Amino acid sequence: MALIFPLLVWGGYVFLPFDAPLLDSAPLRLVYTLRCSVFAVVPIILGWLVLGVSRMRLGDVKPLCEVEAWEVGVHRRYVDDSVTLFLLYFLQLAVMAPYLSQDLLKLVPLLTIIFAFGRLMYWVAAALGSSIRGFGFGLSFLPTMAMLGANLYFIVTMDAGGTIFAQDVVHQQDPPPDSRQRFWG
Repeated sequence: MALIFPLLVWGGYVFLPFDAPLLDSAPLRLVYTLRCSVFAVVPIILGWLVLGVSRMRLGDVKPLCEVEAWEVGVHRRYVDDSVTLFLLYFLQLAVMAPYLSQDLLKLVPLLTIIFAFGRLMYWVAAALGSSIRGFGFGLSFLPTMAMLGANLYFIVTMDAGGTIFAQDVVHQQDPPPDSRQRFWG
């Protein structure tokens, strides 16, 4: 899996026929990241829908009072794990996007596609009881770890100029102190 993920990213970057729009500021890049991340939520929403349907079909609408059926448990664990993994994924993507150069901004939708595809593969394999679900988990977990490594690199090596964290330093003269001391200091 660790060998296939970089090949997927490279192949998608080189061969997929889309380019990121021209985004010159960090807030625009964060909005673009948010828009792309909406597609990563689609497998989670499908999981919630299937979980609800399987609970209604099996009559397992009170999961805390009784032992839940295997089918309901698989979908519930998928949704719980997917939400947690998505939050980690989105946090890393939102931190990474302002640091990327314009030509590397194509990685934002590409990593989102890989994440969503990995979650769907994991869900299908888990529902079928297959051991191939590790492949789907790897496709959704390795982008997060790769972005974590890139974010650590960006934070340590780059200055904050041009990102959302940049602050404009304005030098103002302090007003002269009042001659009268107030009771609060």
